[in-house]
Amino acid sequence: MKSLRIRPASATDLQAICLIEDNSFSDPYPRHLLNRLLDEIGNYFLVAENGNGALVGYCVSSIEGRLAHLISIAVLTEGRRKGVATALLENLIEYLEAHRVEELWLEVKQDNKEAIKLYEKFDFARMMVLENYYSDGSAALRMRMSFKKQVVKVGHE
Repeated sequence: MKSLRIRPASATDLQAICLIEDNSFSDPYPRHLLNRLLDEIGNYFLVAENGNGALVGYCVSSIEGRLAHLISIAVLTEGRRKGVATALLENLIEYLEAHRVEELWLEVKQDNKEAIKLYEKFDFARMMVLENYYSDGSAALRMRMSFKKQVVKVGHE
């Protein structure tokens, strides 16, 4: 998507965030929860703004010590398959790495093949299936990404 801007969310974004949430999920987070996340999480709540200044997506993550949890990522239907989710994840990961986070976890509906493909592009690994995770009884796939760089030792013969 041209002219996409990723920035920290602000209180004035709440209405647009709720619309994105409602557009994206059959069982959306309630407004009061999104408001609380916005108040408490600050810089780990990012929004994607198009060239006209309208919000087209968001992501929110919590951090505890060296672990982060991707609570939610959502993009308006008309903004999908245009790089919005990728840009949000890239910015979030960059921010988390700068704050010395070592792992990022998430849950995704097990049948959401498109989202799983996106996460695997970012080197998220499938960890386990969580049965009856969502309110509709569907299972979630827990995925994990490690920020730790692998140290390769070169031996001398």
